[in-house]
Amino acid sequence: MNALEKTTADAAALPLLIKTDPASAVLKATGRDSLVIKAGTSFCGTRFEIDRDVAMPVDGLKTGADYAVTVVDGIAVAARVDAPPVASSCIGGFHFAPGGNAAARSGGDDVPAINHCSLWDLNFRPACPDPRGMALVQAPGGQFWCDIYLAGADCDRDGTSRFDVTIADGDDCPKAAGKRYRKFDYETAAAVMAAHGKGLLSVEEFFAAAFGVTEKTARSGNPRSTGLDAPRTSRFGIMQATGNMWVWGHDGDPDMPRASFFGGSWLNDGLAGSRCAIVDLWPGYSGVGLGARGRSDHLQRV
Repeated sequence: MNALEKTTADAAALPLLIKTDPASAVLKATGRDSLVIKAGTSFCGTRFEIDRDVAMPVDGLKTGADYAVTVVDGIAVAARVDAPPVASSCIGGFHFAPGGNAAARSGGDDVPAINHCSLWDLNFRPACPDPRGMALVQAPGGQFWCDIYLAGADCDRDGTSRFDVTIADGDDCPKAAGKRYRKFDYETAAAVMAAHGKGLLSVEEFFAAAFGVTEKTARSGNPRSTGLDAPRTSRFGIMQATGNMWVWGHDGDPDMPRASFFGGSWLNDGLAGSRCAIVDLWPGYSGVGLGARGRSDHLQRV
């Protein structure tokens, strides 16, 4: 198996993970760079403390990197991963972000931190094959996972959510499933995400994922690469959520979803924000200020 499984049939082959709370990840961030395994956890025959959380070493975390927590000979260790983590010894993982999540409605900060919304485990995770670079969003309609970063120009190499890569747009068109696209219109954006088992955000999902940014503001100039823009980081740690690039999405119609733009770009100061949307417009458009961000359903095994 090259990636963490998501189907019921594949689940039978997963290592046995037993935890006290199926409705949350077995990992918990206790600080910007500290992590514990929750009390009462059992994994592959290793039983952790019954009555207290178990701190684990996470020294030397690299900004913008994804980590998998593996358990070998009863010891839990966090290690950076540059490919989808393999399930055999992996209990879960997290993303070490270049800044903190928004606490209110004025964006985040520029101090690197474990994104507590990115914590996942084998039984609590995105339904797509690759859980890296995603954060769990609590929305009125339910939970879903959203890419922390805008899609990059080489999704085959980087996945759809990676720190410090060239942003895919109409000038730097994306590569996915072995194909370099010639434009980045709605159809292309949907195809790129589908190649990774993801979809595009609906308008309601975008509103939820982007909440917490500094409204009616935009960065100055084309961002060009994925990374931190603290004033426009959301409460879930979604980076460059608004005022950087318009992102492809859809209007949420369950039968015939229509192409939409969300968030505003660096050209839209005073307009950009978490409620900025142009619905049902120009599906064939491809331009330098228009990118994409992926989403995945939430998978929770009992």
